[in-house]
Amino acid sequence: MLRSNGLSLKEINDKWKETAIYDYKPITERTFNRYKNDIAGYFGIDIEYSARSYSIINKEAIANNALYRYLLGAFHVRALNTLAIKHRDRVMLQDIPQGVEHLSVILKAIDEGKTVSFFYQSYFSTEKRDKLNVIPCFVRMFEGRWYLIAEYLNRSKTWVYALERMQEVSVGTSKLKCLPKNNPEDYYMGCFGIIRDDRKPALIKLKAYDQQVDYLRSIPLHSSQEEIETQPGYSVFSYYLRPSYDFMQKILWHREKVEILEPASVREEMKKLIEEMLKKYITGKHP
Repeated sequence: MLRSNGLSLKEINDKWKETAIYDYKPITERTFNRYKNDIAGYFGIDIEYSARSYSIINKEAIANNALYRYLLGAFHVRALNTLAIKHRDRVMLQDIPQGVEHLSVILKAIDEGKTVSFFYQSYFSTEKRDKLNVIPCFVRMFEGRWYLIAEYLNRSKTWVYALERMQEVSVGTSKLKCLPKNNPEDYYMGCFGIIRDDRKPALIKLKAYDQQVDYLRSIPLHSSQEEIETQPGYSVFSYYLRPSYDFMQKILWHREKVEILEPASVREEMKKLIEEMLKKYITGKHP
């Protein structure tokens, strides 16, 4: 329905039969109308009936919402599970991110307006395991990993915790809600990834060469991406974001196919980073 201009009830049932969760029961008009109302109530997605077909009238509600797109993608995978198992020798997957099992507990704490407690072992302190009790604000997925953004109980600091570093996660007993300012949009405004440092967002210009141009067109680095110059063999893209550690890391992922043009300070930072890498390969010495 999302990829069509409308489907009749017969066409909906035909597609229903093709799914892995088909229970051999046809969807009646009365049943579908109930589903339609539930979808509108829970997700704000409106389906109307006109000219003997059903269609989504606010498709932008899905297109502009990252959570809806993620859930829709997960549903597509679930619908393929029977075929995927049948042809498991022809399907390659990455491992499911560790820590995903903690999501339901954390979301329950958010839903109930309570704290969440867990043992946490930082990457920077492999021997020490801390017992933490924090106010959960929201969760975020980035580069296939889940994170919790939470406030200290005294609200002195907001911190980011990787779910795979957590153990013994439970809903706390204290009723505390996160401050309104610590919502996903405001907290990560101008950020590239999971790191939110003190640097201010800047207009960054990136030159991409050859096939990397089409790659960036199809998979933008950031929501602020704009193609501002197009020439044979290269294009220039602009971004408005904080040049954080994970942004520089992502630029390096593109190897020699991209080049930071502006601002000069960020270009110089990347230049020094590459020089340090080159020094290790030339001398073989490590700090």
